[in-house]
Amino acid sequence: MRVIPYVQTSVFVDENYLFGGNQLATFWDAISNKGITSEEMQGIAIEMGFSESTFIGSPTMRGCSSKVRIFTPGRELPFAGHPTLGTAFVLKHREIVKKSELKTILELGIGPITVEYLSEDEIRMTQPSPSFIGNVKDKERIAEVIGVEPDEISDAAPIQIVTTGVPFIIVPMRDIKAVQKAIPYPELITTNLKDLATQEIIIFSTDTLNKQNDVHARTFAPSAGVLEDAATGSAAGPLAAYIERYNLLKGHEFGDPIKIEQGFEIKRPSKLIAEIPHESMSEILVTGKVRLMAEGNFYLK
Repeated sequence: MRVIPYVQTSVFVDENYLFGGNQLATFWDAISNKGITSEEMQGIAIEMGFSESTFIGSPTMRGCSSKVRIFTPGRELPFAGHPTLGTAFVLKHREIVKKSELKTILELGIGPITVEYLSEDEIRMTQPSPSFIGNVKDKERIAEVIGVEPDEISDAAPIQIVTTGVPFIIVPMRDIKAVQKAIPYPELITTNLKDLATQEIIIFSTDTLNKQNDVHARTFAPSAGVLEDAATGSAAGPLAAYIERYNLLKGHEFGDPIKIEQGFEIKRPSKLIAEIPHESMSEILVTGKVRLMAEGNFYLK
């Protein structure tokens, strides 16, 4: 019987709520993890049932503190936001990264990602420059797979695929009621959108539940085994770039923090903050708070 220690966190928590954020299991012991195959890692992710689980290993890239592998219940990902911040928190919690360190670099599937420790529970990652891959002109097709009427999708900006590592179809909605009303149909998403660069969708409105926030969002990723995600850091960067490109926020200056609320429809209220410091969009900063929830062992034959 193999004993594999892990730490459970909630990432991108909103401090107004006792429970929320996106749950993460981090298997932090690189020595124990050496004895786990990729197939077993995938099985553990299914068993845990969170949107992602991470496994820490020894880095192969110079300057990185750890190698991090990310698994959803459906597949391994090269990059994801909340696993990056949550794993960075666990690295310091387990003193794999020294308590005094203010920054570390993680080796992910897409390459090195820098994370900064802003406080004991607040962590920021740097995402690379966004790519605007192309527009999706068939509004009716998108409306069908998310269970809304075509006129509930806004015409203020195009439906567009944007990526900073993981591509998302970004869909602007007419209002928050349209966002809340949406019902994702997983089979339609994975089959009707298979000709696109991605089937992962983020819908949003610029009216919110909490007045201090700027955007209300939902993310659907059934092809990754996650019908709806509680807080999607890898989507926050592309969404912020999209919002800045089309100047969608009133009273907002380029570079101001964009506060994103997510997860309310699945009872996991979350808060993500994205900033684009330079008009060249050379980098995107995504910040969130992490809450320690549990520690334990996973037993594997």
